[in-house]
Amino acid sequence: MIRARLRSNGWVLAELFLVFIVMWFLCDSLGCLKYTFYRPLGYNIDHVYQLSMIKGGESRDSSMTNADKYLGILQKLEREPAVEVAALSYWSLPMSGNNSYNSLAVQDTIGCAVRIINATGGYTRVFRMKEDAKRPFAAMPVGSDVTSGNYVMLSEGAADYYKERVPGFSLDTPLNWYGDSANVVTQCGMIGSFRSYRYGADAEWAFRRIDENVIRTELRDYGAQIVFRVKENMDSPDYRSKFLKEIAPHLDTDNMFIADVVPYTEQQYQFEVMKGDVDKVNTQTVVVLFLLVNVFLGLIGTFWFRTRHRRSEIALRMAMGSSRGRIRWQLLGEGLLLLALASIPALMICSNMVMADVTFTEATDATWGRFVICVFIVWILMALMVIAGIWYPASRAMKVQPAEALHDE
Repeated sequence: MIRARLRSNGWVLAELFLVFIVMWFLCDSLGCLKYTFYRPLGYNIDHVYQLSMIKGGESRDSSMTNADKYLGILQKLEREPAVEVAALSYWSLPMSGNNSYNSLAVQDTIGCAVRIINATGGYTRVFRMKEDAKRPFAAMPVGSDVTSGNYVMLSEGAADYYKERVPGFSLDTPLNWYGDSANVVTQCGMIGSFRSYRYGADAEWAFRRIDENVIRTELRDYGAQIVFRVKENMDSPDYRSKFLKEIAPHLDTDNMFIADVVPYTEQQYQFEVMKGDVDKVNTQTVVVLFLLVNVFLGLIGTFWFRTRHRRSEIALRMAMGSSRGRIRWQLLGEGLLLLALASIPALMICSNMVMADVTFTEATDATWGRFVICVFIVWILMALMVIAGIWYPASRAMKVQPAEALHDE
């Protein structure tokens, strides 16, 4: 049947070939977006809050630096019964847009631009990051200098970067700041894999622990951020208002006041809006779904028209003794066989797109497992479109009396 109708089937095969490639690309793109969005961040921001602090009026104690005021607020906060753990950091919060970068090198030449996390020991516990119980961040030594300290703890993403480029790289491998081979940087452990935000790749961070001495002597004039985790059984939807009414006044230190306490989930949404991720993903999702609907309707329409156009052929087969069920399955088998033939060259094109990382996104790499899943989904969707485009018009055509259909012809 396919060979006998080669001219009309050629156009159908061409359409199926192009539609298969487009459908695969759309499904792969939409799948990457959803996978990236829903896969675990690697840390937890539920029940986490960030203090918003402001300075106002004259200082009552001119000897106090910004660092003294921040530390005073932190110490008072840690004594609150509802607070599980708190941390103070500089340019180091996830999803904040406030960053500090430097380049760490292995063997003086292989460098990785890492985000420097300057934070007190409670930082990883506030965000519940994965760390080695034998070498926790809170127990690592304090660096001697903020910009060129001697101790770091790499994130798993940064460690993987070096492992891919340096055979034998381990947590005992010495590092140095890029361009400064004289000062050796010692690794003190590793933080488990995580992403800095929902649409990002695995983060490449270098953690440095700071204490009161470093804060007072080296960071005294800089602005700090304070975050804390509330005990789950003491958190509630109205915790924010209770905090500002009952706790915030007791945290004020000199002329440093608590202006607000923001749930970190709200901070996450604001950051994604600021970066344009929300609009970008919503736009891409709408475009992909719009194209999928158009492809769906177009493919169904092609087989619908094709089947209605063969009304006299169906009538002739029925007049020659074929049953309705046999004719229906014969038409469906022809359509599915056309899809199978068109998918062979389409798969070759799609596989080359995988090897070229055409659908590469920031947070996901092209993999053959993902390719197979997308091909399976596309084939099933297109098969359903072919069946939908054949089943109903064929059933309608078979209800007409053969003599009437042949007379019309």
